[in-house]
Parts: sequence; structure tokens; C-alpha cells
Amino acid sequence: MPHVLVVEDDEDVAVPLASLLTTAGFDATVVGRGRDAITHVGDTDTDMVILDLMLPDMDGIEVCGVLRDGGFDGGLIMVTARGGEGDVVAGLDAGADDYLAKPCSVAELQSRVRSVLRRIHRSYDEPAADAPPARALEVAEHQITFAGREIVNAGREYDVLALLVAHHGRVVTRAALMDEVWGSDWPGSPMVLPTAIGRIRERLGAAGAPDRVENVRGIGYRLSAD
Repeated sequence: MPHVLVVEDDEDVAVPLASLLTTAGFDATVVGRGRDAITHVGDTDTDMVILDLMLPDMDGIEVCGVLRDGGFDGGLIMVTARGGEGDVVAGLDAGADDYLAKPCSVAELQSRVRSVLRRIHRSYDEPAADAPPARALEVAEHQITFAGREIVNAGREYDVLALLVAHHGRVVTRAALMDEVWGSDWPGSPMVLPTAIGRIRERLGAAGAPDRVENVRGIGYRLSAD
């Protein structure tokens, strides 16, 4: 039974949501403060965090960053009234797997939770059989490293880069990346993909990796070594 942590300070929202998630087959716990969420994830094997941004002690973006920096590689969905494009991009950049603006239906949230859980439980560790090996990047145990240096270990950037590594040297279309990583029903801005690519390029460069993400105009992206 997947363990879901609901981080929401409004009990009128949090308690019914946790109850509905429990009815749907999840083990749900509620906390109302960001620091309590960080402690809970550190102490409890957590599969999914549903995170409000407007918490009494910390901003949800900060909570997300602390969780990811601390090694949390489970699913994380932000559910908040802050639905502007800048907020969405900031949330995804901080490491969220999905971003849902309030008001939203419980059925849609449950669908997003299941979708993220399915995605993070898939393994991209094995490259395609006919793909040339990525000479420098290593994908193992939900980490992508270069020469022992961690490049990324969670969130959408991990999924995008893992897919590019699995198809090293070949073009992966934008449509395929969006479908595999964000899902075919992603309602948000398509700018999330180039934003993730930009962050991946920065991470590769900072690690000194010879692999680069090339923009194949009008088609998609390709990972290749210098």
C-alpha cells in the first residue's frame, strides 16, 4: 500500500482528502507544517508527497527543495491555489513531479498520484539494446552520475535525462518526452520541457561531463558526447 503524505494546513481540505485517498487504497498521513513534512519523510518510508505551497512556517517551494536535496526520490505533487505559469515553472524546477492548481477534483488528483507512482517505479536503468553506450554517464539506483559525481537523482529532470541516456546518440522527439515524463494529459505549459533541458545542460556542464543535449530543430533532443 503506497504511503502518501498530505501537507496541508487547512483541515477542512486535508482530512477529507486523506480519507478519500485511504478509501482509494493509499496509506495517507496529514501534517500541516513544512518542517513536520520534512521530519516525517526523514523518519517514514514515503512514496508520495502532496504539498500545498502556502504553509504557516515555510513556503512549499522551499519544502520541496529541502526534500529533494535530502535525497527524497518519491513522487511529489504540488496542489495549490497559486496557478500562474511562473509558479508552475518554479515548482517543477524545485523538483515537483506534477503541479495541480486548486480547485481540482479528487478524482483528477488520484489519477495524477497513480500516474506519478507508475512513472517513478519504472526503471530506465537499462538502455535500449541497439543504443550506443553513454560513455561517461551512469544510470543506477535512481541516480545519474559522471565520474562519481551526482548529476540528478529525482524529479522530471532525472526522467528526461534517463530517457536521453537510454537512447544515447538518437533523437527523442518532444512528443515522446512529454508523453513519457509528463503524461499525455499534461494540462500545463509546454515550456516545462525546454526548462528541464536547460537545467540538465547546466548540471552536465557543472559536472564536467562530455555529454551534451543537442536541440534537433523541429523534432526533439539528442544526447551525444563531444
